[in-house]
Amino acid sequence: MKRPRSVLPASQSNIPIPPITMSKRVSVIVIGGSHAGLAVSHKLLRQTPKAAITLISPSDDKYLYSIPDAFREYPEGFFTFVKGLVTKIDYTTKSVAVVLSAGSPAATTASSYNFDYLVIASGSSTPATLGKEGVRLPFKVTAFEDLRKAIYEAQAKLAGAQRVVIGGAGPLGVEIAGELAEAPGFKKVTLVSRSNVLLEGATAPMQRTAMSLLKSKNVDVLTGTTVEGAEYESRTQKWKVKLSTGKTYTADAYIATTGTVPNNEFIPKDYLNSQGWVNVDEQLRVVENGVSRSDTYAIGDITCHPYRLLSRVSLQGQTVASNITAAIERNSRIMTYSTEAQKKMMVVPVGQSTGTGHLGGWTLFGCLVWFFKGKDFLTYEAPKFLRGHMR
Repeated sequence: MKRPRSVLPASQSNIPIPPITMSKRVSVIVIGGSHAGLAVSHKLLRQTPKAAITLISPSDDKYLYSIPDAFREYPEGFFTFVKGLVTKIDYTTKSVAVVLSAGSPAATTASSYNFDYLVIASGSSTPATLGKEGVRLPFKVTAFEDLRKAIYEAQAKLAGAQRVVIGGAGPLGVEIAGELAEAPGFKKVTLVSRSNVLLEGATAPMQRTAMSLLKSKNVDVLTGTTVEGAEYESRTQKWKVKLSTGKTYTADAYIATTGTVPNNEFIPKDYLNSQGWVNVDEQLRVVENGVSRSDTYAIGDITCHPYRLLSRVSLQGQTVASNITAAIERNSRIMTYSTEAQKKMMVVPVGQSTGTGHLGGWTLFGCLVWFFKGKDFLTYEAPKFLRGHMR
C-alpha cells in the first residue's frame, strides 16, 4: 500500500491555519462512532497532545463492544464521548446541536458543543437497516437503538422463513444468500441481480466463483433482473415481490441489499453532491461551493469517494489526523489522499467455509476468505478497530 505524499512547505498547500489559543487544547468534534470516526479520533490523540476530542454518536457500542472503554488509555480531558444525535452544524457559533440520549455519559447536559475543527464521519446506511422495501435487518446501528434486541428480532424473522428473496447481488447480497442457504432447516433462496453477473465491479474470476458457489448451494440466481416492488401482506404474512420480468414471487422474507443511503440530514446542502455525499478535496477537507474549508473534514462512507470499503478507513483517518495536527502544531507535513493509491480489495464469504475475493490483481482462494473474514465476519478484529490499531 502506497503512503500518501507529503507537500512542503505548508504555505504552498494553500491551507489557511486558524489562530489557536495555546492556553487551552484545541477542540475537535468527530461526528460518528463508526470505524472512520474511531480511526481518526485515536490517530489524532496519538499525534498531538494539544487536541481534545469529542466523539458524538447515537450509539455507544460498535459490534457490541463499548466505545468509551476503548478510549480509557487517554488522560482525563483528552477524550469525551457524547451519546447523541447531531441535528445541525452552526458556523456562526462554531458549534453542533445535539439531541442527547437519556443514557449519555457526557458530563454536561448542554445540547450544543463548540469546535475548532470538525470531522464528519456519519457514514451511510442501507434500505434494510432502515426497514425500507423489505425485512428490517440491523446491518448498521441506527439512532439510540438497542442493537442486541434488533439482532435477535432479525434472527427470529429469518429463522422461520422457508422462502427468501434477496434483491441485490453485491457483496452483502451474495454473503446473505450463502449464509441462508446453509442455515438449519430447508430454505429456498432466490438472489436477484440487475446485471448479468454477480458482484458487479469485481474481477471476472471473482464473479464466476461467486456464481458457482451459490449454485452449488442451490441458490436460485436471477441475472439481468430488477425488483420493481415488494409488498408485505399482513393477512398471509407473506411478501409479494414483483420482478422486471413480469413474474411475482411469494416469499416469507424479502431482503433489500441494493444501494446505500448517506447519513446527511444535519449536513449543509452546499457540502453535498447530487447523490447526497460530502464533497472533499485531496486532503479530505470539506468542499463548500467549490472552496475547501480549513476547519471541516470528512472521512469514510459519507464522502464522495467511491469504493466505500473498510480497507480505506485507516489511511483516510491518518490523512485527516495528520492534517489537523499540522494545523494545530503549525507545521508543514500536509498529507493527501487518493483512492488510486490503495489497492482495490474485496472479500466475500459464501457460506461458512468458503468464499471469493481479490486483492489488487490477485484472486483469493476460498480457504483464505474463510480464514480472514468468513469464520466470523471480522468480529474478532473489532477490539483492534475500536482502539485504532488496524492499518
